[in-house]
Amino acid sequence: MKAWFEHTVVDTGRLPLFFLLVAFLLTFLFIRFSVRMIRAEVSWWPGNVTPGGMHIHHMVFGLMMMLVSGFAFIALADFHTPVANCVLASVFGIGSALVLDEYALVLHLRDVYWAEEGRSSIDAVFVAIAISFLFLFGVHPIGFAGEFDPYEEDRSIATLIAIVVALILQLALAMITLLKGKLWTGLIGLFFPPLLIVGAIRLSRPGAPWARSRYRDKPAKMSRAVAREQRVREPLIKAKIRFQESVSGSFGVPEPIPSAAAEPTTVSTPEPPATTPKWRLSDALRWRRTRRRLRTVPVWRLPVLLVVAAFFLADTLIDVDSSVFDGFGSDSLEYAVDPGATATLLSVIAGGMITLTGLVFTAITLAMQFGASQISVRVVPMLAQQRVMRWSIGMFLATFVYSIIVALDLALNTQHSAPQISTYTALFLAIISAILFIALVSRVGSILNSSRLLRWIAAEGRSAIVRSYPHYDESTQDATAAPVVANPAPADDDSADLLIVRLRHLSPNGRILLAINLPRLERLASKWGVSIAVVPGIGEFVAQNAPLFEVRGTSMAIRPDSLMSCLVFGDTHGPVVGPAAAIQSIVDIALKALSPAINDPGRAVQALDHIEDLLVLLAPRVHADSATSTLTRIRGQQRTWTDYVSIATDEIRHFSTNSAQVQRRLRAVFTTLLAACPVDQHAPLLERLDAMDAELTREWTGELDIRLAGVADPQGLGSEAGASGRVHPLIVGRPGAK
Repeated sequence: MKAWFEHTVVDTGRLPLFFLLVAFLLTFLFIRFSVRMIRAEVSWWPGNVTPGGMHIHHMVFGLMMMLVSGFAFIALADFHTPVANCVLASVFGIGSALVLDEYALVLHLRDVYWAEEGRSSIDAVFVAIAISFLFLFGVHPIGFAGEFDPYEEDRSIATLIAIVVALILQLALAMITLLKGKLWTGLIGLFFPPLLIVGAIRLSRPGAPWARSRYRDKPAKMSRAVAREQRVREPLIKAKIRFQESVSGSFGVPEPIPSAAAEPTTVSTPEPPATTPKWRLSDALRWRRTRRRLRTVPVWRLPVLLVVAAFFLADTLIDVDSSVFDGFGSDSLEYAVDPGATATLLSVIAGGMITLTGLVFTAITLAMQFGASQISVRVVPMLAQQRVMRWSIGMFLATFVYSIIVALDLALNTQHSAPQISTYTALFLAIISAILFIALVSRVGSILNSSRLLRWIAAEGRSAIVRSYPHYDESTQDATAAPVVANPAPADDDSADLLIVRLRHLSPNGRILLAINLPRLERLASKWGVSIAVVPGIGEFVAQNAPLFEVRGTSMAIRPDSLMSCLVFGDTHGPVVGPAAAIQSIVDIALKALSPAINDPGRAVQALDHIEDLLVLLAPRVHADSATSTLTRIRGQQRTWTDYVSIATDEIRHFSTNSAQVQRRLRAVFTTLLAACPVDQHAPLLERLDAMDAELTREWTGELDIRLAGVADPQGLGSEAGASGRVHPLIVGRPGAK
């Protein structure tokens, strides 16, 4: 450490800069500790400097120290005074820390030290520290990093023009980056120019001048910028605030990050509940898992990562082969491998991987076509998100790239022996690719098999039901429990003014509402002292400028971006979203099967098997959820037992009027549910059975047809009498036989 310090700091003449930085850091920490003691009114701390009752801010002392030390630096500029330089640098660092600590007061010309505007002082201090560190380590900004050294050597006009053009381009990139609202990227990019390219290419922040002028007629870009602001920058801002306040003390409430803007109006407050919901780790983890589950993963991401990893793996193993087997040529039978045979093997592997990649694309296309024509549009995105498809494409392409790189090295290598470790690794990757190909064939086969596909969707539906009703306990529930009287919903205060939060910027992931973070909404409503109504329901398409929230209450702290962070949007209301989405997907398959183009009532009967299973699983949970519901500040649409029954059966009931076995199976569904559900859930089931009875005489003319279609049968058409004919005991063997 001593040698590094002498070489990096002392020998390069940066010792005064080191003293300036140390004095700056120590002074800033001390003055922040002092003001926090004064703010806490600690009795033993000296307190403010107030001669004659006038409060003197510490930036006054800082200005005096900066003036004195700066004048002394200029006066001693022509003399060799290393000790004096270090002392003056320390004095200048102390004065700079005192001034920048109250930078916000100078900027706003009023005392905003502990207000929200006071954060700008801490930001200024952090910027000064970062720049000082870069200079201390010898990193200089654009124009001071030796760009003109080539011109000093040859004194060429062309060289000078090239240098000036390069500097202008870099400064232009820096200006674009700053206009896009990326202050830290722009400042650090002045020292590391590649960052300027990244900052200039990437999207602007939503509230930056660039976005206001360039994204006004580009809603897609603005929506992507808002989504990135909430996904990336908001967590960073929160982490920065926590770190700042751990050092400098707490400030006011931070300003909201630009998001889907609201129409602000002044409102009055309803009475808050007696208790405020507390933050729970389980709720946060559940919401995080929900967002990850509903997130659309780009198909290209994993293949690209695997291809890049294959490139570096090939380069590394080639170097390992060169170092381990260096010197072993064709004379050594133990280590020698025929280069020609190795090249042929690698070529076969590379060709096979390209062929398998083509098969993967064919399989994906086949699955998409089958899903769009035979299954449901809700299921097609799930097929594209299958991990085995992404891993297959990625592994096949990675093995191809790896084999090509090793083969190229073998062709350019002058050694007599082929790379052994690299070749064995290529064989191992080929085996892994073969295993993935078998898994891919199995996955595509399950997609093309309607029975297995229905079972898969039903399994997703059962998981969604368990997730939607996590507090249900089967051991404490009784199917014959007394009817539930639902708690009345709290009445809205019509006299209160309204704040409507609208969808101003389109979500880049889609505009179908997939999930709502109700625990966080309840905490926000209690914190702000308002009531919140969620306008759209889960699964609805939200048009641009459509209302999302209706907020009633008086609070200046309402943040639309916090409300927006409680919603997840997507492209498709798929089976993983919730119970209703899973049931709708199975109903879609049944309706496709009943269409004239396909006319497969057997598949519709299979779909009803899984619908019955999901409804039986849902019934007690919906019943228990209604029994334990409490009044909250959140209002919105919530599906009831009648809604689930309607979603699951009404469309099939209308489209299956000409199919006796589907009608019989549907009656069996209602019969099973009547036996499994409590009495207060019977009304929608009996209503639909009455409707089916009324349709019998309209759709069927013969007495036999009416009798067959009016019987409940769990198999559709397993027997003439259906479920009602199961009255005889099952006898195995002959009666009376020993």
